[in-house]
Order: sequence, then structure tokens, then C-alpha cells
Amino acid sequence: MPRFTPPYLFATALLALILAGCASSPLPPPTPPRTTSQPSTTITTPQGGVSRAQLDAAGNACEKRVADAVKTRYPQPGSVMMMPDRERIAQQTTNQTSISGEGTFEPDASEEAMSFRYTCLYNMRTQRVDDVQMKYGPH
Repeated sequence: MPRFTPPYLFATALLALILAGCASSPLPPPTPPRTTSQPSTTITTPQGGVSRAQLDAAGNACEKRVADAVKTRYPQPGSVMMMPDRERIAQQTTNQTSISGEGTFEPDASEEAMSFRYTCLYNMRTQRVDDVQMKYGPH
């Protein structure tokens, strides 16, 4: 029968103690998955006066004019996509709302997507877009 030396016995006892500690401690409960919210438009308004529906109408009118501006500069673009999480609507005065944002489009079928930024001024009284400024390329 072989004899075990004291260091071997000590190492065996230490290993048994470590393994016993691992086996007896339960795993922590898994963390619940995070739910991500959909990107949304940021709206800044002074107190009172303008409804959410009016601001949405301003945003929709500006998006149409921005898409038209892209199509004017690039006559055969692929799909023009606005980024709702990058859109900001701010009421400047009682009659004027500013909408700024970003988007992408494909200039034609052979090129990569191109990004753009826009700023649009919408007149709440006339319900028309007064001005659109576009910047194309990397930002």
C-alpha cells in the first residue's frame, strides 16, 4: 500500500474543500433581458399653443420636402430613409417650427448609401414648409 506524503494530503484536502464550496453555492439568478424602446422623435415646445398633431403634421410635411430635395439633386435615388431617432422638432415661435434630422439614401443602384442632414422651417399659420437646408456626405 502506497504512503502519501503530507504535502499531497494537504493539496488533496484543499482541492476537496474548494470543490465542496463550488458545489454548494448556487448560481446567481439570470438577469432579465433588457427591453429596448423604439427610437422616437424628440419634441421641444414652449408651454401651450401647439398640439402633438400639429407638430406631427409639420414633421410629415418636412420629410416630404426633404425627400423631394434629395430627388431633385439625385434624379434616380434608391429609397430615401429618415432616421426617426435623429429627428428633432422645436417650436421656434408661435407660427414657426424647426425640424432637423438625418437620413440616408442610395444615389443609384451602383453606389453605396449616402447620408444627409436637414433643417426644415415649417409655418404653422400657413401649414407650409418655408425653407429646407440640406447637407450631404459624412458628418
